[in-house]
Parts: sequence; structure tokens; C-alpha cells
Amino acid sequence: MSRTLLISVSPGEVRGALVAEGRLVELRVERLGQGSRIGEIHLGRVLRLLPALPAALVDLGLDRPAFLSEEDARDAATPETAARGIAAWLQEGRTLLVQVKRDAQGEKAAGLTLRLRLSGRLLALTPTRPRLSYPRGCPAEEQARLAGLVQGALPPEEGVAFGRAAIGAADEAVRAELARLRGQWARIRETAARASPPALVAEAMSPLARLLDAVAEDPPDRYVIDDRAGFAEARSWLARIGPELAARLELDQGSGELFDRHGVGEAVEAATAPRVSLPGGRGALRIEETAAMTVIDVDSSQAGADRGSSRQAILEVNRAAAAEAARQIRLRNLSGAIVIDFISMPRRADREAVAAALADALAGDPAAPQLLGWTRLGHIELARRRRHPPLAEILGERLPGGGWRQSALTTALAALRAARRQAEAAPGRGVAMELHPEVAAALNGPAAAGRRTLEARLPRPLQIRADPALPRDGFAIRPADPI
Repeated sequence: MSRTLLISVSPGEVRGALVAEGRLVELRVERLGQGSRIGEIHLGRVLRLLPALPAALVDLGLDRPAFLSEEDARDAATPETAARGIAAWLQEGRTLLVQVKRDAQGEKAAGLTLRLRLSGRLLALTPTRPRLSYPRGCPAEEQARLAGLVQGALPPEEGVAFGRAAIGAADEAVRAELARLRGQWARIRETAARASPPALVAEAMSPLARLLDAVAEDPPDRYVIDDRAGFAEARSWLARIGPELAARLELDQGSGELFDRHGVGEAVEAATAPRVSLPGGRGALRIEETAAMTVIDVDSSQAGADRGSSRQAILEVNRAAAAEAARQIRLRNLSGAIVIDFISMPRRADREAVAAALADALAGDPAAPQLLGWTRLGHIELARRRRHPPLAEILGERLPGGGWRQSALTTALAALRAARRQAEAAPGRGVAMELHPEVAAALNGPAAAGRRTLEARLPRPLQIRADPALPRDGFAIRPADPI
């Protein structure tokens, strides 16, 4: 199946749409100044031990301490202290080299681990864990080959976790990636040796690099990007992790939106809609995300009426719903507990057929959802690990009474994209924007980095007028008034 990663670079934001056979499969949004800290390595200091949890709070120099669980701190234990708990391994004031494994979210602090990991496309270096691990399904003879390639180059305290892309990879490619990651580790150690805690010793990736890294293990056949500076960054990053990948990169600077030019613009716009129609008009999915779980309801009242609600008609609708539900789960990056309420099917054979269809549709999801089976109420339960925030969480905000709406930041960034197009259509002219006051405020707050990026390309600063009569998710863009 041919796959293309469309990369749209705009002021303050990078969006990536993974398209397979012309259909949107996954959508990623990475924002400047709002990026993930996952992967950062810090020299931190233990502030407080919490034996009752058990855990420790670690000062990283951020606005609040980060959380290190006993399990993630276990590498600090010795054989003598391993059974005695975290208070026997760590002491308040101790300096630790830690990696961020989970971003802060709401009331939850960022999560840390002592199990450092430097990732490449073929393998990851685990510089504090001396073991080799292999992807599921890797044949024994391939494991022996891979082990032979790295064991002589690893000191006793370091290990390697091979990815799926390592299976069958050329010997030299494996050795080269290991050498690159070991060089990176040497630089991190040198930086940490000179630093005083708390200190950042290895930064997280840029928004564009995070987007490319998300598909590095199973790279697409083509990368298409719409920005010249982004093209240079992407080419450098791809050449470093796999020289053959850089040859797949293309620059597309046509007019209008990249996603529209490649036929997925409408699908991107609908990626957070609460209702999704099934193919052929056979019904719809209603998707509701809550703090506790996501509920997907199969609504086929009209389809059932059209087909007389026969057993076969219900089975067809449920199979189509299973395929679309799997697609929406990946596209929206739904995670945690997910419940799907299919149309009732009294026969066990029909339920098994729908569960099999859902399992097949979920098989290609890199987050490896776990299908838990049918509940006594006739719902299917599954669990999916969180790889990055859900789209609704990035693009919207939860309303006090329930439900979601598009955030002021999302509207502000959309307005900056439109302003850039206006500037390209009338070079040399300034750009004026009329926005709702909350959106105008976002341009001076969370979208300020994107605003500065755009204004650096314009002959003069944006003219911004707040208009409370405008809808919160609307704006008007026009040429600026003469000075």
C-alpha cells in the first residue's frame, strides 16, 4: 500500500497528514512553543521522597517538580537495596540524569525515568540498561545476526533495543546508527559533567523532527512538504537517520493549501467532528470523548429502515462501522479506554464476525490497541496506549457543561495561515486581520511565536483589530490599509 506523509509548515505550527491510497490515515499537529518535552534529558535534583506512593519529586528547573515513580527509579537500586523501596535507593538532594517520558497534563506533573533511551530508525541505545531486545516476531537467526553486529561495539553498561526496521537492514546501516547514537550519548555525558542541576542537557526534537520521528520506524514511500526552509531541515534529518529516506522527500510550493492539493483537505477539517458518516450512506458513528473514556456509538436508524433491519443488513453496517471506528481511533489518536456500541446482534457468530473485522482494521495501528472483547451489555471494549495528545485536546478545549469547541489558539493559527496566503498573493502589501477578542489575545499569547515568524517575512507588522461581533472561530483577512 502506497503511503505519503504530507507536511504543511505554517507560522507557529507543523501539521502532518499520513495518506494511504488517497485516504487520510493519521493526522499530527506540532506547535511551536507548545511542544512535547518527551525525550528531553535533564540533570535533576531529588526534592522530596514520597515513600507512600512510592515515588520521588525531582527539580528540573521548570514551573513545578516532575514525578519519578519507584518503577522508573529502579535502576538506581543495588542488589542489596532492591527489596527495600525507593527510600533506600535515593536521598533528597541527590543529582540524577533523567529523561522525560510523559508530558505534564492538567494536574499531573511530567513523568520521568532513569531508563534513558536514545532512539534511531533501526534501533535505540539504552545507555544505562545492558541488554539486547528485539521486535516481536524477529526470527532467532536474525536476532543472532543483529547481536553480532553490536555486541563488540557496546561497553558492558549499555544495551540496544532493535526496532522492526532493523530486521533485514544492511550490516553497515545498523553499525552506523549505533555509532551515531553512541556519539550522541558521549556528548550528553560531557554536557552533564559540566552542568549544575537543574539543567537541560539534551533538548527534545523540533516540531518538524517530532513529526518525522513519529513515522521513522515504518517510513512512508513519499514525504511532501510545502516550505523551503522546512524542506532543508527535513532533508538533513532524514539523511542522518537513513540516507535513502532523503531521496523520498519532495518540495511542493503550489498555490493554496497543501492538503487541498492532495485531496485530503476536507478529511482534515472533519477530523474532530462528533459525527462521521459511514461509506455508502449506511449510517454514522457518533464519537464522544470524555475524561474517563471514549464512547463510539453506531447510529444506523436510517440505514436499518432502508434495509428492513434484516440480520444481514445489521451485520453489514456493523462491519463497516468496525472499519471506520478503527480508522477514526488512529486518526484522532484516541487513547485509554474506548467503548464501541454496535447495533445489537443476538447471534454469537455475528458478534464474532464484527470483532474479527475490528481486529483486522486495528492491526496496522502502530499504537497496538488491545481488543478486550464484548461486555455483558453488548459493547466492545478496547484499550489504546497514549502516543501523543488526542487531536481534540490539541485543537480544542473542553466546555464546562460537556463537549468541545475549537480553541482560540487553533483559530489564531488558522488566521496566520490565511494571512500568509494573503501576503503571498499581494507581495509588498501589509496584511490586516479582524478577529474575535479572544483570538486576538491568543496572537499575543500562545500564538505569539507564530505571529513573529510571519511578521519577519512581511514588510510591516500585522494590523490586528478585535471585533466582538465576529464568531470565535471566524476571522477576516484583507490587505492592510496604507500607512
